[in-house]
Amino acid sequence: MAIGIEATFLLGTFTGHRPDGSPDQLPDPARLHAALLNAAGQGSTAVHDKSGLHASAKAIAALEWLDANPPTGIRLPRVYPVAALPITAFRREGVIRKEGGAWTDKIGGRPFSDGYAVDGPVGWCWDHGIPEAVRAALEELCADVGCLGEATSPVRLVVTDIEPTHSLDSGASIFVAGGTDLRVPTTGRTAALTAAHTTANGKSPSIAGDRHKTDENPSPPTPTRQAVESRRYRPRGAAPTDAPWATVVLLATARTIQPAHRVRWCTALHRALIARIGFGAPPLITGAYAKGVRQPANRLAIQFLPAGMLAQHGMASGAFALLIPSDASSEELAPLHHALTGLRRFSLEGRHAVLGTPVTVRGDEFWHPPLPGHARRWTTNPVAVPETSPQRRGHGVGGSRSRWTLRDAARVSVGLVWRDIVAPRRDSSRWFEEIAARTVDYGVKVHEARLLHTSDVAAWVHKTPKQILVQPYRATLSLGGLAADRTLVAIGQSRHLGGGLLVPVDSPADGFADPAEDA
Repeated sequence: MAIGIEATFLLGTFTGHRPDGSPDQLPDPARLHAALLNAAGQGSTAVHDKSGLHASAKAIAALEWLDANPPTGIRLPRVYPVAALPITAFRREGVIRKEGGAWTDKIGGRPFSDGYAVDGPVGWCWDHGIPEAVRAALEELCADVGCLGEATSPVRLVVTDIEPTHSLDSGASIFVAGGTDLRVPTTGRTAALTAAHTTANGKSPSIAGDRHKTDENPSPPTPTRQAVESRRYRPRGAAPTDAPWATVVLLATARTIQPAHRVRWCTALHRALIARIGFGAPPLITGAYAKGVRQPANRLAIQFLPAGMLAQHGMASGAFALLIPSDASSEELAPLHHALTGLRRFSLEGRHAVLGTPVTVRGDEFWHPPLPGHARRWTTNPVAVPETSPQRRGHGVGGSRSRWTLRDAARVSVGLVWRDIVAPRRDSSRWFEEIAARTVDYGVKVHEARLLHTSDVAAWVHKTPKQILVQPYRATLSLGGLAADRTLVAIGQSRHLGGGLLVPVDSPADGFADPAEDA
């Protein structure tokens, strides 16, 4: 427990919006600071002079302390959307225009009921405590805060002990998954908001300047973004991930990319990243390892996911996903961080893709969990490509006379992702056959595998050894004990550049009837 500020929403819901207008799930420290500053300037502790009400020196000192001391812990309750689907309310807003010779009272649309229900209070706390003078000032300001967010979110703020669920990660990186990014005020935020308020509410307009305009739309001032930064808060006691790609960095884009074009677009993004890094890009990113160097099982992978696969992360568009291997070092990731900084667009054959701000999620918590009573299988989306040609089976002890099939190739593709676990040493001429056999010991099953009959096989793979026949295939698999139900995985020859993505397919557990040849 640590001393802090607790917010209890009296209606059990929070409604607020981000700077881009999208609904916000919970109030962040920057919103709390703004509400306390508003209370300081208009509440019971405000001081009055000839120019109006102002925050007292005591209140300003407390707010400036908040500027310099971000919360070291926060309590985040579970949240649920109030409405299952977006709702828009249409109403007259006093915008009158002359259209077609007649005056029209225009009707405008506004988001309605786009808040979130919360199952408990939100809290912000400081492990090192709050100075007594600051605490006394904050207690007075909290009593004057009526709502946090919009007016439909009445709140009760109190200074009390908080049991945090998340802790501030001062050394956070976009390549370390997990946690929640929140806006926090920094030194100068109180002064910036005060100056913006003075500018927006300075000299009263003249009579002529204040007259009614029939075509005037509502235009509230945009809050200043000065002296605000994003900080990462991580769940306390979170276990490290053991996924092949521990972290997924999502770069949203409005561009629609067809499945057959994913490899080409992911390759274009890969080239753009390497170009921004320049000379000395690490093999983790380029994929080019020196001769004789043992290559890791996985390196940086780039996938494209359409909007329908990203709803669980609050994204309304598709996104490029950068998959960061679990064993990547900070030295290898530093050039990638530099390349992503400021990367807002890249192109392919004259067409551009504009990228959003990076969003980081854990690789083992990427997909939504399966419903109770349902079993999870995985299907290639859209296809995978084998890493090896059909193998000639051995004979006698240690060998098999059965024919090599696509199911075997799919098992090899799975096994190579977890190569360090399944078959870490390549000390046999039948290594691929051994991988296919050993995956069965981990519960891997290939329920279905079939070739994709197409003449454009180059669309599904970027590069492949000359001796390997490109055979794109679709498969349905179970990953057994190798992967958790929510892990993001790609398999096959093109898994690092847009191919072989595995997406979950859930069905009632008692409805799964395995084919005869299943293991």
